[in-house]
Amino acid sequence: MSIVTKLRPPRPDRETVTGQMALGRLITCWGSSGGGKTSVSVNLSFELASLGKKVLLVDLDSYHPSIAALLGLIDAGPGITAVLRLGRAGRLNMDELDRLSQEVIFGKQSLKVITGMNAPTRWPELERSGLSGLFSFAKNNFDFTVLDIAGELEEGLFSQVSSVPRNFASSEALQSADLALGIFASDQVGVNRFLIDMQGAGFEFWPIANRVRASVLGRNPERQLRDALFRSAQLRVRAAIPEDGTAMDAAQQRAQPLLMAAKSSKTREAIRQLALEIADLQRG
Repeated sequence: MSIVTKLRPPRPDRETVTGQMALGRLITCWGSSGGGKTSVSVNLSFELASLGKKVLLVDLDSYHPSIAALLGLIDAGPGITAVLRLGRAGRLNMDELDRLSQEVIFGKQSLKVITGMNAPTRWPELERSGLSGLFSFAKNNFDFTVLDIAGELEEGLFSQVSSVPRNFASSEALQSADLALGIFASDQVGVNRFLIDMQGAGFEFWPIANRVRASVLGRNPERQLRDALFRSAQLRVRAAIPEDGTAMDAAQQRAQPLLMAAKSSKTREAIRQLALEIADLQRG
């Protein structure tokens, strides 16, 4: 498995109408079920925004979209499907994005959130032209766009009423990403799921170990996890996020990110360090 070590440069086809290269970056958060992928996506987005970056967070999970619930966005509106309709028509602009997205303000910073599908049966609407329009627009208007996608990547799954593959949105997001994160739970089940899932991952990614804790892994849990994954799969963990159940519970209870609900938690600090590393790579 080849592990990406830097953000890929913008592709030649990612240009604005003026001919200038788009500078924004797509960060795709992928991972095995139960690994805390959405929680990492949300908190990473807020940490990037806290650094003064212009951030767009997109719920592109075609199975279980949950960013709206995690952030308490009760009146989430049409979300991703309406945005993609405009992307297909070439009519997506900042005025329309403002209308169809949610802005979350915290302190002197803010970020935009595009919520997920309001019905799982609408996944065929996550098709190529709409996604391409959204990705191009996002790269031209935001420093970072964080895409929370489904973990399922199996190919060849089709519906009788649609020519769009069932897992197309995830595959397209990963192919378009400047950086992919592979997020997994740091316990026996989570690691086993991830080792199986990554066998079908034909893309580069940063392995992100989530919920690292001594109660499951024993003494020096991070070191044990890193050693075990390198021995078994030659996998180098890029970041290890320790578990802080009290902080995560407070964040969920308040429907807030950790930087608002539990600013000093060790989980928040690890995600902040990851955000700093990603921001540094953008400048490189």
